[in-house]
Amino acid sequence: MELSEDRFNRLSIGIIEKLKCSPIEAIQKLESLSIYLVCGEKIKTSLPLQAALITAVNTGKRAFLGGVYILMPDNTPCLLSWPEAKTFNEIILETGGVLTDNLPSDCFKIMFGLPVNDDNSIQIVCNSWQGGILAEYEALPFDEIGNLPTAGIFSGGLAICQSFLKLAGISIACCDKTVGISLWRPDLHWLSEDAGGPQITFLPKKIWLLGLGHLGQAYLWNIGLLPYRETKEISILLQDYDRIVEANVSAGLLCDKNDTGKYKTRQCSTWLEARGFTTVITERRFDQYTRKVDEDPFVALCGFDSASSRLHLENVGFDLIVESALGGNLATFDNIILHSFPGATKSPKDIWGDVDGARQEINHSVHEVLKKHDSDICGIVPLSIAGKAISASFVGACSGAFVIAELLRGLNGGIRFEKIVAHLRDAGDLKAIQHIKGGYTTELSRNGFVSIES
Repeated sequence: MELSEDRFNRLSIGIIEKLKCSPIEAIQKLESLSIYLVCGEKIKTSLPLQAALITAVNTGKRAFLGGVYILMPDNTPCLLSWPEAKTFNEIILETGGVLTDNLPSDCFKIMFGLPVNDDNSIQIVCNSWQGGILAEYEALPFDEIGNLPTAGIFSGGLAICQSFLKLAGISIACCDKTVGISLWRPDLHWLSEDAGGPQITFLPKKIWLLGLGHLGQAYLWNIGLLPYRETKEISILLQDYDRIVEANVSAGLLCDKNDTGKYKTRQCSTWLEARGFTTVITERRFDQYTRKVDEDPFVALCGFDSASSRLHLENVGFDLIVESALGGNLATFDNIILHSFPGATKSPKDIWGDVDGARQEINHSVHEVLKKHDSDICGIVPLSIAGKAISASFVGACSGAFVIAELLRGLNGGIRFEKIVAHLRDAGDLKAIQHIKGGYTTELSRNGFVSIES
Protein backbone atom coordinates (compact mmCIF):
# COMPACT_ATOMS: atom_id res chain seq x y z
CA MET A 1 0.00 0.00 0.00
CA GLU A 2 1.02 3.63 -0.43
CA LEU A 3 1.79 5.25 2.91
CA SER A 4 1.15 8.94 3.58
CA GLU A 5 2.39 10.80 6.63
CA ASP A 6 -0.49 13.29 6.39
CA ARG A 7 -3.18 10.60 6.25
CA PHE A 8 -1.77 8.01 8.65
CA ASN A 9 -3.93 7.34 11.72
CA ARG A 10 -1.67 8.17 14.68
CA LEU A 11 -3.48 5.82 17.07
CA SER A 12 -2.98 2.92 14.66
CA ILE A 13 0.78 3.26 15.22
CA GLY A 14 0.19 1.75 18.66
CA ILE A 15 -1.72 -1.18 17.17
CA ILE A 16 1.12 -1.80 14.70
CA GLU A 17 3.68 -1.73 17.51
CA LYS A 18 1.63 -4.12 19.66
CA LEU A 19 0.52 -6.63 17.03
CA LYS A 20 3.32 -6.21 14.45
CA CYS A 21 0.57 -6.05 11.84
CA SER A 22 0.21 -4.14 8.58
CA PRO A 23 -1.30 -0.63 8.50
CA ILE A 24 -4.47 -2.03 6.90
CA GLU A 25 -4.77 -4.67 9.62
CA ALA A 26 -4.26 -2.00 12.28
CA ILE A 27 -7.19 0.04 10.93
CA GLN A 28 -9.28 -3.13 10.70
CA LYS A 29 -8.50 -3.76 14.37
CA LEU A 30 -9.70 -0.26 15.29
CA GLU A 31 -12.83 -0.79 13.17
CA SER A 32 -13.57 -3.99 15.07
CA LEU A 33 -13.72 -2.11 18.39
CA SER A 34 -16.94 -0.63 19.72
CA ILE A 35 -18.08 0.71 23.08
CA TYR A 36 -21.46 1.17 24.74
CA LEU A 37 -22.22 4.10 27.05
CA VAL A 38 -25.22 3.37 29.28
CA CYS A 39 -26.86 6.24 31.15
CA GLY A 40 -29.32 6.27 34.01
CA GLU A 41 -31.72 9.03 35.02
CA LYS A 42 -28.94 10.85 36.87
CA ILE A 43 -27.56 12.05 33.51
CA LYS A 44 -30.46 14.52 33.48
CA THR A 45 -29.33 16.30 36.65
CA SER A 46 -25.53 15.97 36.85
CA LEU A 47 -23.40 18.48 34.96
CA PRO A 48 -20.14 16.56 35.66
CA LEU A 49 -21.66 13.34 34.30
CA GLN A 50 -22.80 15.12 31.14
CA ALA A 51 -19.24 16.45 30.67
CA ALA A 52 -17.97 12.90 31.07
CA LEU A 53 -20.46 11.51 28.55
CA ILE A 54 -19.87 14.04 25.79
CA THR A 55 -16.11 13.69 26.25
CA ALA A 56 -16.40 9.90 26.08
CA VAL A 57 -18.31 10.27 22.80
CA ASN A 58 -15.86 12.78 21.27
CA THR A 59 -12.79 10.77 22.25
CA GLY A 60 -14.37 7.37 21.79
CA LYS A 61 -15.37 7.92 18.16
CA ARG A 62 -11.68 8.50 17.31
CA ALA A 63 -10.53 5.22 18.92
CA PHE A 64 -13.47 2.82 18.69
CA LEU A 65 -13.99 3.00 14.94
CA GLY A 66 -16.64 0.29 15.16
CA GLY A 67 -18.92 2.82 16.85
CA VAL A 68 -19.79 4.55 20.11
CA TYR A 69 -23.32 3.51 21.08
CA ILE A 70 -25.33 5.38 23.71
CA LEU A 71 -28.35 4.32 25.71
CA MET A 72 -29.80 7.34 27.51
CA PRO A 73 -33.16 8.72 28.71
CA ASP A 74 -35.21 10.59 26.11
CA ASN A 75 -35.34 14.39 26.17
CA THR A 76 -32.40 14.84 28.50
CA PRO A 77 -31.86 18.58 29.07
CA CYS A 78 -28.37 19.94 28.39
CA LEU A 79 -26.74 21.33 31.55
CA LEU A 80 -23.44 22.22 29.85
CA SER A 81 -22.46 25.42 28.10
CA TRP A 82 -23.41 24.75 24.48
CA PRO A 83 -24.08 27.17 21.60
CA GLU A 84 -27.61 26.09 20.71
CA ALA A 85 -30.64 25.19 22.79
CA LYS A 86 -31.00 21.49 22.08
CA THR A 87 -31.64 18.36 24.05
CA PHE A 88 -28.53 16.60 25.25
CA ASN A 89 -29.59 13.63 23.13
CA GLU A 90 -29.34 15.76 19.98
CA ILE A 91 -25.95 17.11 21.01
CA ILE A 92 -24.62 13.62 21.66
CA LEU A 93 -25.85 12.55 18.22
CA GLU A 94 -24.18 15.52 16.53
CA THR A 95 -20.94 14.87 18.42
CA GLY A 96 -20.68 11.44 16.84
CA GLY A 97 -22.52 9.02 19.10
CA VAL A 98 -25.07 6.48 17.89
CA LEU A 99 -28.24 6.48 19.98
CA THR A 100 -29.66 2.99 20.45
CA ASP A 101 -31.97 0.89 22.59
CA ASN A 102 -30.07 -2.30 21.86
CA LEU A 103 -27.48 -3.62 24.33
CA PRO A 104 -25.68 -6.76 23.16
CA SER A 105 -24.98 -9.24 25.94
CA ASP A 106 -21.26 -9.49 25.14
CA CYS A 107 -20.48 -5.77 24.71
CA PHE A 108 -18.20 -3.69 26.94
CA LYS A 109 -20.08 -0.94 28.77
CA ILE A 110 -19.28 2.33 30.52
CA MET A 111 -22.03 3.19 32.99
CA PHE A 112 -23.14 6.75 33.82
CA GLY A 113 -25.31 7.07 36.91
CA LEU A 114 -25.73 3.30 36.98
CA PRO A 115 -23.69 0.63 38.82
CA VAL A 116 -21.36 -1.95 37.32
CA ASN A 117 -23.43 -5.01 36.44
CA ASP A 118 -20.90 -7.54 35.10
CA ASP A 119 -17.23 -8.11 34.34
CA ASN A 120 -17.62 -6.23 31.04
CA SER A 121 -18.51 -2.88 32.58
CA ILE A 122 -17.06 0.02 34.54
CA GLN A 123 -18.82 2.99 36.13
CA ILE A 124 -17.77 6.61 35.77
CA VAL A 125 -18.00 8.71 38.94
CA CYS A 126 -17.28 12.43 39.09
CA ASN A 127 -18.09 15.76 40.68
CA SER A 128 -16.47 19.15 40.14
CA TRP A 129 -12.96 18.13 41.22
CA GLN A 130 -12.87 14.35 41.67
CA GLY A 131 -13.18 11.81 38.89
CA GLY A 132 -12.51 8.16 38.22
CA ILE A 133 -13.93 4.75 37.44
CA LEU A 134 -15.40 2.02 39.62
CA ALA A 135 -14.51 -1.49 38.51
CA GLU A 136 -16.93 -3.30 40.78
CA TYR A 137 -20.41 -2.84 42.19
CA GLU A 138 -19.84 -0.52 45.14
CA ALA A 139 -21.36 2.47 46.86
CA LEU A 140 -20.77 5.88 45.28
CA PRO A 141 -17.82 7.58 47.00
CA PHE A 142 -19.43 11.06 46.69
CA ASP A 143 -22.43 12.89 45.26
CA GLU A 144 -22.11 13.42 41.50
CA ILE A 145 -22.92 17.12 41.61
CA GLY A 146 -21.07 20.37 40.96
CA ASN A 147 -20.85 23.40 38.69
CA LEU A 148 -17.54 22.44 37.06
CA PRO A 149 -17.14 20.04 34.09
CA THR A 150 -13.39 19.51 34.41
CA ALA A 151 -13.29 16.31 36.49
CA GLY A 152 -16.11 14.95 34.33
CA ILE A 153 -13.99 15.56 31.23
CA PHE A 154 -11.08 13.78 32.89
CA SER A 155 -13.30 10.84 33.87
CA GLY A 156 -14.69 10.48 30.35
CA GLY A 157 -11.19 10.48 28.89
CA LEU A 158 -9.90 8.06 31.52
CA ALA A 159 -12.75 5.60 30.99
CA ILE A 160 -12.24 5.58 27.21
CA CYS A 161 -8.47 5.26 27.70
CA GLN A 162 -8.69 2.27 30.02
CA SER A 163 -11.42 0.61 27.93
CA PHE A 164 -9.39 1.05 24.75
CA LEU A 165 -6.18 -0.28 26.29
CA LYS A 166 -8.06 -3.34 27.52
CA LEU A 167 -10.11 -4.12 24.41
CA ALA A 168 -7.22 -3.46 22.01
CA GLY A 169 -5.09 -5.91 23.99
CA ILE A 170 -2.49 -3.28 24.89
CA SER A 171 -2.98 -3.56 28.65
CA ILE A 172 -5.57 -6.18 29.56
CA ALA A 173 -5.36 -5.35 33.28
CA CYS A 174 -7.03 -1.99 32.67
CA CYS A 175 -10.59 -1.60 34.02
CA ASP A 176 -9.90 -4.28 36.65
CA LYS A 177 -9.56 -1.89 39.58
CA THR A 178 -11.16 1.27 40.88
CA VAL A 179 -9.00 4.34 40.20
CA GLY A 180 -9.37 8.10 40.18
CA ILE A 181 -7.78 11.48 40.83
CA SER A 182 -8.54 14.76 42.55
CA LEU A 183 -7.89 17.80 40.40
CA TRP A 184 -8.13 19.97 43.51
CA ARG A 185 -5.47 18.00 45.41
CA PRO A 186 -3.66 15.71 42.97
CA ASP A 187 -1.07 15.08 45.69
CA LEU A 188 -3.68 13.28 47.81
CA HIS A 189 -5.66 10.08 47.38
CA TRP A 190 -8.68 11.02 45.28
CA LEU A 191 -11.16 10.06 48.02
CA SER A 192 -9.39 11.70 50.97
CA GLU A 193 -11.23 14.22 53.09
CA ASP A 194 -9.47 17.25 51.59
CA ALA A 195 -9.71 16.11 47.96
CA GLY A 196 -13.24 17.35 47.25
CA GLY A 197 -12.48 20.99 46.65
CA PRO A 198 -14.81 24.02 46.75
CA GLN A 199 -17.59 25.23 44.52
CA ILE A 200 -15.76 27.50 42.07
CA THR A 201 -16.50 31.20 41.80
CA PHE A 202 -13.93 32.64 39.38
CA LEU A 203 -12.85 31.79 35.83
CA PRO A 204 -9.98 33.23 33.72
CA LYS A 205 -10.81 36.20 31.50
CA LYS A 206 -7.98 35.92 28.96
CA ILE A 207 -5.84 33.00 27.76
CA TRP A 208 -3.06 32.64 25.19
CA LEU A 209 -3.01 29.20 23.52
CA LEU A 210 0.43 28.16 22.22
CA GLY A 211 0.05 25.31 19.75
CA LEU A 212 -3.26 23.93 18.50
CA GLY A 213 -2.42 20.31 17.93
CA HIS A 214 -4.31 17.69 19.87
CA LEU A 215 -3.16 19.12 23.22
CA GLY A 216 -4.17 22.69 22.38
CA GLN A 217 -7.52 21.49 21.08
CA ALA A 218 -8.02 19.49 24.29
CA TYR A 219 -7.38 22.64 26.35
CA LEU A 220 -10.04 24.43 24.31
CA TRP A 221 -12.50 21.55 24.73
CA ASN A 222 -12.10 21.99 28.49
CA ILE A 223 -12.39 25.80 28.28
CA GLY A 224 -15.45 25.64 26.03
CA LEU A 225 -17.41 23.63 28.59
CA LEU A 226 -16.64 25.94 31.54
CA PRO A 227 -19.71 27.65 33.06
CA TYR A 228 -19.09 31.22 31.84
CA ARG A 229 -22.11 33.50 32.17
CA GLU A 230 -21.01 35.83 29.32
CA THR A 231 -18.48 34.27 26.97
CA LYS A 232 -18.24 37.46 24.90
CA GLU A 233 -16.18 38.93 27.75
CA ILE A 234 -13.58 36.18 27.36
CA SER A 235 -10.64 36.68 24.98
CA ILE A 236 -8.57 33.76 23.69
CA LEU A 237 -5.45 34.29 21.60
CA LEU A 238 -4.76 31.33 19.30
CA GLN A 239 -1.23 30.78 17.98
CA ASP A 240 -0.29 28.08 15.47
CA TYR A 241 0.98 28.04 11.88
CA ASP A 242 -0.13 24.57 10.73
CA ARG A 243 -3.06 23.34 8.69
CA ILE A 244 -5.19 20.35 9.64
CA VAL A 245 -4.34 17.10 7.88
CA GLU A 246 -6.27 13.84 7.97
CA ALA A 247 -3.77 12.34 10.42
CA ASN A 248 -4.80 14.96 13.00
CA VAL A 249 -8.40 13.76 13.12
CA SER A 250 -7.68 10.67 15.21
CA ALA A 251 -6.43 12.85 18.07
CA GLY A 252 -7.81 16.40 17.69
CA LEU A 253 -11.05 16.99 19.59
CA LEU A 254 -12.11 19.99 17.50
CA CYS A 255 -11.59 18.65 13.99
CA ASP A 256 -13.07 16.05 11.66
CA LYS A 257 -12.23 14.83 8.16
CA ASN A 258 -14.12 17.64 6.45
CA ASP A 259 -11.83 20.16 8.20
CA THR A 260 -8.65 19.01 6.47
CA GLY A 261 -6.78 21.83 4.78
CA LYS A 262 -8.01 24.51 7.19
CA TYR A 263 -5.60 26.42 9.39
CA LYS A 264 -5.84 25.12 12.95
CA THR A 265 -6.21 28.66 14.27
CA ARG A 266 -9.27 29.30 12.12
CA GLN A 267 -10.92 25.97 12.89
CA CYS A 268 -10.46 26.54 16.63
CA SER A 269 -11.62 30.15 16.31
CA THR A 270 -14.80 29.03 14.54
CA TRP A 271 -15.51 26.51 17.30
CA LEU A 272 -14.95 29.10 20.04
CA GLU A 273 -16.86 31.92 18.36
CA ALA A 274 -19.87 29.61 17.92
CA ARG A 275 -19.86 29.55 21.73
CA GLY A 276 -19.61 33.34 21.97
CA PHE A 277 -15.91 33.68 22.84
CA THR A 278 -13.80 36.51 21.43
CA THR A 279 -10.74 35.22 19.57
CA VAL A 280 -7.52 36.66 18.19
CA ILE A 281 -5.36 34.55 15.91
CA THR A 282 -1.69 34.62 14.97
CA GLU A 283 -0.28 32.24 12.38
CA ARG A 284 3.42 32.82 12.94
CA ARG A 285 5.80 30.48 14.73
CA PHE A 286 6.47 30.92 18.42
CA ASP A 287 10.18 31.69 18.79
CA GLN A 288 12.74 33.70 20.74
CA TYR A 289 11.31 36.93 19.34
CA THR A 290 7.72 36.40 20.51
CA ARG A 291 6.68 38.97 23.11
CA LYS A 292 3.50 39.86 24.95
CA VAL A 293 2.28 43.37 24.06
CA ASP A 294 -0.56 45.69 25.03
CA GLU A 295 -3.73 43.78 25.94
CA ASP A 296 -2.36 40.27 25.26
CA PRO A 297 -3.10 37.67 27.96
CA PHE A 298 -0.69 37.30 30.86
CA VAL A 299 -1.55 33.57 31.09
CA ALA A 300 -0.42 31.03 28.51
CA LEU A 301 -1.31 27.37 28.00
CA CYS A 302 1.34 25.52 26.05
CA GLY A 303 0.68 22.45 23.92
CA PHE A 304 3.87 22.25 21.87
CA ASP A 305 5.02 18.81 20.75
CA SER A 306 8.71 19.72 20.57
CA ALA A 307 11.10 20.50 23.39
CA SER A 308 12.91 23.24 21.48
CA SER A 309 9.73 25.34 21.20
CA ARG A 310 9.40 25.41 25.00
CA LEU A 311 12.83 26.93 25.62
CA HIS A 312 11.62 30.52 25.16
CA LEU A 313 8.44 30.32 27.25
CA GLU A 314 9.78 32.50 30.07
CA ASN A 315 11.01 35.25 27.72
CA VAL A 316 7.61 36.41 26.47
CA GLY A 317 6.34 38.26 29.53
CA PHE A 318 3.75 35.83 30.88
CA ASP A 319 2.86 35.83 34.56
CA LEU A 320 1.88 32.17 34.40
CA ILE A 321 2.54 29.39 31.89
CA VAL A 322 1.01 25.93 32.22
CA GLU A 323 2.27 23.33 29.77
CA SER A 324 1.86 19.61 29.34
CA ALA A 325 3.68 16.94 27.39
CA LEU A 326 2.88 13.32 26.57
CA GLY A 327 4.79 10.13 25.92
CA GLY A 328 5.09 8.76 22.41
CA ASN A 329 5.40 4.97 22.27
CA LEU A 330 3.16 2.09 23.27
CA ALA A 331 4.39 2.05 26.86
CA THR A 332 4.23 5.82 27.41
CA PHE A 333 1.68 7.44 25.08
CA ASP A 334 -0.76 7.75 28.01
CA ASN A 335 1.86 9.47 30.19
CA ILE A 336 1.06 13.08 31.09
CA ILE A 337 3.61 15.53 32.49
CA LEU A 338 2.49 19.03 33.53
CA HIS A 339 4.74 21.96 34.40
CA SER A 340 3.96 25.49 35.56
CA PHE A 341 6.32 28.43 35.05
CA PRO A 342 7.89 30.86 35.89
CA GLY A 343 9.36 30.61 39.37
CA ALA A 344 9.57 26.82 39.38
CA THR A 345 12.53 24.88 40.72
CA LYS A 346 13.62 24.27 37.12
CA SER A 347 13.17 26.63 34.17
CA PRO A 348 12.30 25.46 30.64
CA LYS A 349 15.96 25.80 29.69
CA ASP A 350 16.95 23.64 32.66
CA ILE A 351 14.50 20.93 31.60
CA TRP A 352 14.85 20.99 27.81
CA GLY A 353 18.05 22.90 27.12
CA ASP A 354 20.07 19.78 26.37
CA VAL A 355 17.42 18.18 24.15
CA ASP A 356 18.34 17.96 20.47
CA GLY A 357 15.29 19.46 18.77
CA ALA A 358 16.35 18.18 15.36
CA ARG A 359 16.69 14.57 16.53
CA GLN A 360 13.70 12.38 15.79
CA GLU A 361 12.98 9.37 18.00
CA ILE A 362 12.35 6.44 15.69
CA ASN A 363 10.09 3.56 16.74
CA HIS A 364 12.18 0.81 15.18
CA SER A 365 9.62 -1.98 15.53
CA VAL A 366 7.03 0.16 13.71
CA HIS A 367 9.59 1.16 11.10
CA GLU A 368 10.41 -2.47 10.30
CA VAL A 369 6.73 -3.28 9.76
CA LEU A 370 6.05 -0.21 7.62
CA LYS A 371 9.03 -0.87 5.34
CA LYS A 372 7.39 -4.12 4.28
CA HIS A 373 4.18 -2.37 3.26
CA ASP A 374 5.43 0.73 1.49
CA SER A 375 5.51 1.02 -2.28
CA ASP A 376 8.10 3.82 -2.19
CA ILE A 377 11.54 2.30 -2.68
CA CYS A 378 13.36 5.18 -0.96
CA GLY A 379 11.70 4.45 2.37
CA ILE A 380 11.45 8.04 3.60
CA VAL A 381 7.74 7.89 4.46
CA PRO A 382 7.95 4.77 6.70
CA LEU A 383 10.85 6.38 8.55
CA SER A 384 8.89 9.61 9.00
CA ILE A 385 5.78 7.84 10.27
CA ALA A 386 7.85 5.70 12.63
CA GLY A 387 9.15 8.95 14.10
CA LYS A 388 5.67 10.18 14.94
CA ALA A 389 4.28 9.81 18.45
CA ILE A 390 1.24 7.66 19.10
CA SER A 391 -1.51 10.24 19.62
CA ALA A 392 -4.86 9.69 21.30
CA SER A 393 -7.66 12.16 21.92
CA PHE A 394 -8.55 10.54 25.25
CA VAL A 395 -5.07 11.28 26.60
CA GLY A 396 -5.38 14.86 25.37
CA ALA A 397 -8.73 15.31 27.13
CA CYS A 398 -7.24 14.17 30.45
CA SER A 399 -4.16 16.34 30.00
CA GLY A 400 -6.42 19.30 29.24
CA ALA A 401 -8.31 18.71 32.47
CA PHE A 402 -5.06 18.82 34.46
CA VAL A 403 -3.99 22.06 32.76
CA ILE A 404 -7.31 23.88 33.16
CA ALA A 405 -7.57 22.69 36.77
CA GLU A 406 -4.24 24.39 37.48
CA LEU A 407 -5.74 27.72 36.39
CA LEU A 408 -8.96 27.13 38.30
CA ARG A 409 -7.14 26.30 41.53
CA GLY A 410 -5.15 29.50 41.16
CA LEU A 411 -8.30 31.60 40.88
CA ASN A 412 -10.21 29.80 43.63
CA GLY A 413 -7.76 29.60 46.53
CA GLY A 414 -6.00 26.34 45.71
CA ILE A 415 -2.43 25.05 45.77
CA ARG A 416 0.00 25.64 42.90
CA PHE A 417 1.80 22.59 41.53
CA GLU A 418 4.98 22.99 39.53
CA LYS A 419 4.95 19.41 38.23
CA ILE A 420 2.37 16.64 37.92
CA VAL A 421 3.13 13.22 36.43
CA ALA A 422 0.35 10.75 35.64
CA HIS A 423 0.13 7.43 33.77
CA LEU A 424 -3.49 6.84 32.80
CA ARG A 425 -3.29 3.05 32.66
CA ASP A 426 -2.28 3.25 36.33
CA ALA A 427 -4.01 6.49 37.28
CA GLY A 428 -3.71 5.86 41.00
CA ASP A 429 0.07 6.18 40.79
CA LEU A 430 0.18 9.95 40.36
CA LYS A 431 3.00 12.24 41.47
CA ALA A 432 2.36 15.92 42.18
CA ILE A 433 5.02 18.36 43.37
CA GLN A 434 3.82 21.54 45.04
CA HIS A 435 5.35 24.83 43.97
CA ILE A 436 7.85 26.25 46.45
CA LYS A 437 5.45 29.15 47.18
CA GLY A 438 2.64 26.76 48.04
CA GLY A 439 -0.22 28.75 46.59
CA TYR A 440 -0.89 31.45 44.04
CA THR A 441 -0.41 35.12 44.95
CA THR A 442 -0.31 37.62 42.07
CA GLU A 443 0.29 35.30 39.09
CA LEU A 444 -3.31 35.56 37.87
CA SER A 445 -4.27 39.03 39.07
CA ARG A 446 -3.15 41.08 36.04
CA ASN A 447 -4.76 38.64 33.62
CA GLY A 448 -8.25 39.33 34.92
CA PHE A 449 -11.07 37.03 35.94
CA VAL A 450 -14.84 36.82 35.85
CA SER A 451 -17.34 35.57 38.38
CA ILE A 452 -19.81 32.84 37.51
CA GLU A 453 -22.18 34.03 40.21
CA SER A 454 -25.07 36.28 39.22
